[in-house]
Amino acid sequence: MWPKLLAQLFELLPHITRLVPMADKYFSSRTASEKATEAAMAAMAEGVRGDLGQVTKAHAGLYQKLQEQSTQLGEVSAEVKRMGAALERVTALELQVVALGRWVKVGVSLIVVLLVAVIVLLMRR
Repeated sequence: MWPKLLAQLFELLPHITRLVPMADKYFSSRTASEKATEAAMAAMAEGVRGDLGQVTKAHAGLYQKLQEQSTQLGEVSAEVKRMGAALERVTALELQVVALGRWVKVGVSLIVVLLVAVIVLLMRR
């Protein structure tokens, strides 16, 4: 079996010698194309890095404005809470004023009634 295999390899040797330069040319062109692709990818990567740097710079301003607005929103929220508490106090005071107004009306009415009663009693004497 081995002798037959070696005999066949000797028969294929001239064909293989013709294929070696073609294989060499194929592998060298493949290497060159891989190097060109690698260089193109490196250039694209550099461009992407530059673009990302610009985007980062642009977003830095946006982040700063977002933080400022967050601070302002916190201040507005605190102000709204203070306004709510003040509104509750004003509502309580309004209810007290209404109650006081009723007492004043009742008191003035009683004073008028008592004054009329005093005048009537003084007139009868």
